[in-house]
Amino acid sequence: MATTPTQPRRRLSKEARRAQLIAAAEAVFGEVGYSGATMELVAAHDGVTRSLLYEHFASIDEIYLECHRTAREEMQQRLLEAAALAGPLLQDQLRAGLIAYFGYFGERPQRFDLLYGPGGAGGPLAEQTGELRFMTAERLAALFIAAVPHIPEDEAVAGAHIVSGAAEQLARWWRRNPGVSVETVAEHVMTAIWPGLQSRLDDSAA
Repeated sequence: MATTPTQPRRRLSKEARRAQLIAAAEAVFGEVGYSGATMELVAAHDGVTRSLLYEHFASIDEIYLECHRTAREEMQQRLLEAAALAGPLLQDQLRAGLIAYFGYFGERPQRFDLLYGPGGAGGPLAEQTGELRFMTAERLAALFIAAVPHIPEDEAVAGAHIVSGAAEQLARWWRRNPGVSVETVAEHVMTAIWPGLQSRLDDSAA
C-alpha cells in the first residue's frame, strides 16, 4: 500500500517567527491581561517551546513592550499614510488621519485594549508604554508643522496632544456605541477640536 509522503514543516525566518510570537503574546494579553500573562502561556498559545520563545524575548516585559510598539507603529503608519493622501490642507489631513485611527481600532479592537485598556502593566513598564503614547502625539505635531510651517512649535505640540487625547477618549465611548460610523466619530472630534485649532493657526499667521 502506497504511503503519502509527509510535507516537511516550513522553517520560518527569524522575522516571521518573531512576528508570529508577538501575535500570540498579544492574544494572551487580551485574554488574561498583563498580570496573568507568562512566557509559558505565550509559548503554549503559539505551540512552541519556551526555549524558542526565549531565543527571541528575554522576558514577558520585553514581549509586552514589543506588542505595544508593534500595535502603535502600525496605527501611526496607517494614520500618516491617510493624512499624506488627503492633500495639503491640515483640516483634510486631520480628518483623514482620524478616520484611519478609528478605522484601525474598529478592525482591531484588541489592539485598543492592549494600548489603552485597564489590564496594563504598572511601574517602569507603564512609563515606557506611556512614552510610546507620547511619541504618537509628537509625530502628529510634526504633521501640523509640515502642513502649517508658521505655527509655533509649542502650539503644534499642544494641539497634537489635545487631538490625541480627545480621539483616545472618544474611542472609549465608541466601543460602547459601535453602531456609530467611523466617519461620524471622526467628525465628532473635528467639530469639537478644529475651530479652536483653526483660530490659533489664523492668529499665528497674522
